[in-house]
Amino acid sequence: MEPIVKLENVSVVYDLGKSNETWALREVSLEIYPQEYVIFFGPSGCGKSTLLYVVAGLEIPTQGRVIVDGKDLKSLSKKELIEFHRSTIGMIFQAFYLIPTFNVKDNILLPQIFRKASFSEREEKVKALMERFGIENLASRKPSQLSGGQQQRVAIARALINDPPIILADEPTGNLDSKNAQIVLDLLEELNEKDKKTIIHVTHNPSDLHRAHRVFHMKDGKIIRITRNPEKKAPVGFKEKISELERLAQLYPWLPETRLQAKLILNHFLFPYGRDVLSKLELIIDEYLSGKISQEEMFRKFDAPEEEGGVNLYTQKAKELAQKVAALAQEIKLVREIEPELTPLQQKAAEIRAYLLDDYRGKLSFEQIKRLEEVLAKRISGEIGKEALREFLDRPFKEGGVGLNRRTAKRFAEKVEIILMRG
Repeated sequence: MEPIVKLENVSVVYDLGKSNETWALREVSLEIYPQEYVIFFGPSGCGKSTLLYVVAGLEIPTQGRVIVDGKDLKSLSKKELIEFHRSTIGMIFQAFYLIPTFNVKDNILLPQIFRKASFSEREEKVKALMERFGIENLASRKPSQLSGGQQQRVAIARALINDPPIILADEPTGNLDSKNAQIVLDLLEELNEKDKKTIIHVTHNPSDLHRAHRVFHMKDGKIIRITRNPEKKAPVGFKEKISELERLAQLYPWLPETRLQAKLILNHFLFPYGRDVLSKLELIIDEYLSGKISQEEMFRKFDAPEEEGGVNLYTQKAKELAQKVAALAQEIKLVREIEPELTPLQQKAAEIRAYLLDDYRGKLSFEQIKRLEEVLAKRISGEIGKEALREFLDRPFKEGGVGLNRRTAKRFAEKVEIILMRG
């Protein structure tokens, strides 16, 4: 299935070329699939609301393409853009934006009137929505006579009156107390699960993240990380092969990169210790990965008594652990360094590598994986043939090969040829 929202290298720059030039978004690319619930997450000023308005067609990007429901927004005429706003998206804002002189019923009906729907059709739809959201008894009240939670339910009903496939919610609980915030968030989740709406939700609150299929983490106008909720089924058409580090990011989406790496490193060891000791180890490893302490200082903390803030491991064990952490940290660094800005050839090689290793029961080091991707790229480009690929896979690691056994090398080489023949 094709994505319902696709952004290609989108940037939004204010005062371009001037001394006060500001990049609200910087080269953002993403895909969102039909019936997916996604969250744009990050601190104030990171660009998440700007990104939402770009998807809504309310913010024109300085560069890049925005394709929503098959429409390139840049190519739409003014009339077509108005129709897009009426039929394709529904907006929910933090400030509600209800018309103060209209009653509840008329606020909900407003988008229908602009579409010239018949009276009976309008009445049927507004009645059903008010009943669904428990506001039918408020139909004749003005917004000033409503609580914040009631106003937001009216705003959600208004966003749904034209039955758009996409709902955009910009900090929808920002003006609500915890009880009403819970009600609104439950409604968004219901719209996604029951009504099959695509939900794009902007928030700075980490407690909301578990509701989404995927979270786009933002900082300084960029998407710095994407995490997927393992508790929610991936949308149709969405494909991914994720690393162990990315899997941890899904489970702990609020943790910084070094803390995730600390967890990854701990997962490589089996410790006969309790949760408290593991937590101490994780914090010390995080300090090392953040550059706050050296390898020697990490060793001393592993070795020091608990009353001195240490873990109180045996000295030899503490030394071995510090060495292993340093080695794994270096391997992680190598892998993270080669991840950004992959060429199409490298991306294809990475996809084939992930497919080959999907049912592989052995374990390859990061350096072996790197060599595997390099030789796959050569085979894809035609630089080497099938036999050269098989030989390289079979060649011992110390001699410059990947270091697989002969049988696995042959099987991998045959799978690669089948993939290449299929295109």
